[in-house]
Amino acid sequence: MSDEMTSGQRLRAALLGQPVDRIPFSPFLAYVWEHYPQEMQKRGQRKFLNEIGADPMWRGSCCPVKASTKDCIWKREENGDLAVTTITTPVGNLRMTQQHSPKGNTWFLIEHPLKTREDFKIQTWIEENTRQEYGPEPVHQHLAGDGADGLSLGMLVPRCKSAFQSLVEHHVGTEELAYAMADFPDAVEQLIAAMVERDLEAARLAAQAPYEFWITWEDSSTQNYSPAQYQGYIAAEIRQWCDILRPHGKHYLQHACGHVKHLLPAMVAQGNLGVESISPAPTGNIEIGEARNIVGESFAIIGGLEPLHLLNLSGTQFDGYVEETLQAGGKRAFVLANSDSCPPGVSPEKFARVCSIVRAWRR
Repeated sequence: MSDEMTSGQRLRAALLGQPVDRIPFSPFLAYVWEHYPQEMQKRGQRKFLNEIGADPMWRGSCCPVKASTKDCIWKREENGDLAVTTITTPVGNLRMTQQHSPKGNTWFLIEHPLKTREDFKIQTWIEENTRQEYGPEPVHQHLAGDGADGLSLGMLVPRCKSAFQSLVEHHVGTEELAYAMADFPDAVEQLIAAMVERDLEAARLAAQAPYEFWITWEDSSTQNYSPAQYQGYIAAEIRQWCDILRPHGKHYLQHACGHVKHLLPAMVAQGNLGVESISPAPTGNIEIGEARNIVGESFAIIGGLEPLHLLNLSGTQFDGYVEETLQAGGKRAFVLANSDSCPPGVSPEKFARVCSIVRAWRR
């Protein structure tokens, strides 16, 4: 292809497995961007990506569905590096505690809200009494702003992930969820069913919005659950999302930033267009060439660059690593990116160097 494509055209064609003028490179700047110079941050990511010649991909662009629960009060109190949130409902209260990491500039849970059978019943009440409304105004604002350049992947559901993944990450935790499923499976299954029902309702509403491509923060990984649990809960829900989107001519891409080697066949079977943030070790557990052999030539892969390699490699080693990843990804249905977030030490110059290599690279 001789004519140069725009970033949006290039990304869309790559995801759909169509010919491209060159492989797109779309950095994922989560957790590294806030460590860059203030002047760069003020100018914005769009300006930075355009200056280095990258292809902006707006992952998780604003969800067009808003969720609210009547008679449910959230109260958050911060004390130093701890934040305690109390959720008050007519059927009981929940409590969770987060701790702040100054180095990572993020909060992480040290006390999950669901601990007992009664807690699961309270959360079920919350799900059953949550109302969702379609509100596309923020989507239009995004698409008229940064989203006018590159390609946007809209956030499909307000909780930003599937029901089971949400329980693992936000509500219960991996270990305690395993105990709960053994100790009171009826309460767990009732909650999951209520959550899935809300998610499907949200997906039906969201499908009206002017995004062609959708994503959620699944963080898929067999470090958190078995392939059988993935099949029974997560794949089963996402398959229904894909069924909802397909008649609208829209596509789902799955954020999978962990150990996905044994989950990729299910992701293909459930109807995904592709997978986003796939990575070799140590972040993930599969090389890009091996992943391509599993998913086939038409299944989109976004990722490939292990964040620690971006941090630690330099010179000819760095250039060779980027070129090897380009070769392994294939010329179609591939978007080069760092796999999920990057350590703060990855400099803007490293991203600019990748752009230079991609532009000069020929298979």
